[in-house]
Parts: sequence; structure tokens; C-alpha cells
Amino acid sequence: MIPIRKIRPTKGRNYRSKISRSKNLQIVHAESLLERDFVRLCNFDKAITNIYFQPVGIRFFYQGRERKYFPDYLLKTIDDTFVLVEVKLKEFAGKDKNKAKFLAAAEFCKTKGWKFNVVTEDQIRPGYLQYNLKMLLEVKVHKEVPLVTQFLLTIIKQKGRMKVGDLFELSRSINPSLLLINLYKLIYSGCIVTDLIKTKVTNESILTLREDNHESL
Repeated sequence: MIPIRKIRPTKGRNYRSKISRSKNLQIVHAESLLERDFVRLCNFDKAITNIYFQPVGIRFFYQGRERKYFPDYLLKTIDDTFVLVEVKLKEFAGKDKNKAKFLAAAEFCKTKGWKFNVVTEDQIRPGYLQYNLKMLLEVKVHKEVPLVTQFLLTIIKQKGRMKVGDLFELSRSINPSLLLINLYKLIYSGCIVTDLIKTKVTNESILTLREDNHESL
């Protein structure tokens, strides 16, 4: 599904980027920093399988004129639900013109059997989530080492819950950089769980196994 509106090149203070590591293995565009962070969050969300940028144009009326509106993203989830999403800063979400857009989008979604959501920085940037996701993504270019991965999962299963620093103390035989790469990959994949919102991931962060990993080891 390609964007229905032509993507203009970056000019002046306008922000545009292309995010290649997306769920549907296609480039996903972002026209603001908030949209970039939203796509990063969608890529992390295991319930989302596909992300499409501006796939539809919706006609709406405002101040007596017919206009056209291009919602930012269409998401497909693992249960085959489609969600049309507008990414908007809170300070602009309540503007009259935007309200008219959102009403038209909600009505359009009813005809398609989709949902429509307006997502602001409150949902996209809670606490330290974006900081932590950016840090975890830095290791995606490196390959996982299965033996190290299995070692980490086994240690955490034995301990039940433990700090990152304690895990490193018990893993001195493994190169620290290699250990960190595999740990970050496991956190990003959700196999190892830690709080990504309340605090930055540090040596004091508490690690636990995802519930279904207890059974598979």
C-alpha cells in the first residue's frame, strides 16, 4: 500500500524522514519528529503487524468549503483489526479544523469497519520510553549469538528477577559488549522484561522473563 499523497522533500524547518526497519519490511515516511517516534513505537509493539503511511484521502467540509484530509497512518494488528491514526501534538488536536477532519475520518472508518484514533505525545512519549527504545535499537545491526542468548535466559530463569549489574557480574566470562548486544535484543523482542517507561535502562534495572519463556526453556 503506497502513500496516496506525494511526499515532498525536506525544505526549511520541515522535518521528513524515511524509516526502513518497519513491520511490513517497507520504508515508512514520517513528516514530523512526533511521527518518527510514533513509527518507532509501532515497530516495537508486538500487536502491530503492518504500518502504512497516508494510505487514504478523506473529503471533509470546513467553513463552507470541501477539503481533503490525509490521516497519517493505517495500522494492521495481529487480530486483523485496522486502525487509522492521526498523530498530532496536543496543542493542535483541539483546533476546529482538526475536529472537522477527525469527525470525517471517524465516519469514513465506520464504512470500512476500521477504528480511528488521534494519538498525541502523551501516548507516544511516556516517561523514558522513547529514550530506551532508541538505545535498544542501536544494537539491531549486530547479529544475535544464540549461545549468549540462551545463557542470559537461563540465568534470569534461575534467579527469577535480577538487576542488570548483577547479571553482568555472573557473566564475566562473556565479552561485555557481546553480552549487552544480546541483552538489548532480548529486551526489545520482549523475551526479557524490564520497565522502559519509569526509568532509563541502567545497571539498576530489574530484569524478569516473559511468562511464556519460563515454559519454553
